[in-house]
Amino acid sequence: MFWETGWYLTYHYWPTAHDRLLFEANAYFTPPRSAREHLAQQLGIATIKEYALQDCGTLEATQMGLESRAVSAFPLGDQEFMVRHLNKVVDDWVRDYQRSRAAR
Repeated sequence: MFWETGWYLTYHYWPTAHDRLLFEANAYFTPPRSAREHLAQQLGIATIKEYALQDCGTLEATQMGLESRAVSAFPLGDQEFMVRHLNKVVDDWVRDYQRSRAAR
């Protein structure tokens, strides 16, 4: 995310297992020119932590819903095009494997 005040933020989701991930956020600032700018950057970092906790909370709730098996399908929005592509590629691999096993 790029912010109008000249800094940007990156989120990284590192899967560590089928039901776990490491969440990492990095903020990039230009060097502060004054104590006021330094304080504003520190406030920005504190705000990022709050947003990240909210984002991770929705991820945790989604995982719990999927693990409950109460939901049999999970629709993806247009923003998740890379996830949709990964899902298609994995589905193709599984179907190819199943076909090769059936042909034996």
